[in-house]
Amino acid sequence: MSDAAARFVGKQFDQVAFVVDRLEPAQEKFGALYGISNWNVWRNLADGQINKAYRGTPGDYQFSCAYAYVGDLQVELCQHDGGRSIYKDWLDTRGPSLHHLGFRLDTRAEYEAAAASFVAQGAPLAMGGEIENTGVWAYFDTVDQLGCYTELYWSAPHVLKIFEQMKRGEQVSLT
Repeated sequence: MSDAAARFVGKQFDQVAFVVDRLEPAQEKFGALYGISNWNVWRNLADGQINKAYRGTPGDYQFSCAYAYVGDLQVELCQHDGGRSIYKDWLDTRGPSLHHLGFRLDTRAEYEAAAASFVAQGAPLAMGGEIENTGVWAYFDTVDQLGCYTELYWSAPHVLKIFEQMKRGEQVSLT
């Protein structure tokens, strides 16, 4: 990793994510194995997103996610709902399993610098999007190097407040 990416990415590892066939049974499995009981489920997360991309082409994906916290670590379960996506690709080739590690960047500028660094190091953008005035996210293809994707994301302050509510066990909406 370049010095530029290391300055940003290494300080904010905060998410581990799994692609699953269906959210509800996966939530039950994670609950039974790890004691995770408080999930926030957000459906149709691609609705209204801009700058959607999938492997160098405009993105047409749809997905839903369940979020929970174990301490400060966010656990994300991702369900493919339609279109072309790296979730579907993963399910087709590897089945439900660990999919990506997520790194939250403090500013949009840090996000942009880290994203450029990943691309420059041969980890191309695999899928990404943006929720206007809310945040931007992207998966970089680090599968050959690490065995999973790497997600970089920046979230606006109002979203960080939602994450804090989720850490306290509250049920919240993204909007």
